[in-house]
Amino acid sequence: MHNLWIPVVAILAVAGLIFGGQAYSEAQRDTHIATAIAEEHQSQTPAELSHSIRVNKGYGVCGDYTLANGETGSFYYNSATKRLALDANADLYRDNCAGVSDS
Repeated sequence: MHNLWIPVVAILAVAGLIFGGQAYSEAQRDTHIATAIAEEHQSQTPAELSHSIRVNKGYGVCGDYTLANGETGSFYYNSATKRLALDANADLYRDNCAGVSDS
């Protein structure tokens, strides 16, 4: 019976590494987006992201941001090309986020 525990523990460890790595990667992506938005607006404090929605099979993120000075806006970020659009009227935003809702 104790031989059964070794594969079970190994499977659980691998699953934890995979899902933990995915969560860490998404947190890094969000931090990068918040910093890039702040740099675009020449702010020292990273932006606060809200209503983030993954689009384009996970390669893009649509959402809203708020800067420390209270300024708000919408953004689209493509993680494959590292392109950022900071306006709901920008072509990248319209092409990828139009009609997308968080519900």
